[in-house]
Amino acid sequence: MSYKRLFLYYVIFLSLIFSSVSAIEPVCKWYGIAPFCFIGNSCPENCWQAAASDRGDGAYCWFDQKNYCCCVKKAIDSIINSLVNSN
Repeated sequence: MSYKRLFLYYVIFLSLIFSSVSAIEPVCKWYGIAPFCFIGNSCPENCWQAAASDRGDGAYCWFDQKNYCCCVKKAIDSIINSLVNSN
């Protein structure tokens, strides 16, 4: 394989990687519906609680707290989907 062809494949590969980075969904998200934040404040499966707050991403909780949950699988899935959909 010639160096020019190898270089071209390398450039295409890097272009796909860098274009997919901008399409990545947020890895972490607040869960809980104010003012009754005990509704829907559980972290989804394969996620972990990184923080908890009475306010979180906006409205104040009267009962319980919002949870800030991070999901690794979601980030990996979004990278794979953006690579597949970019073709």
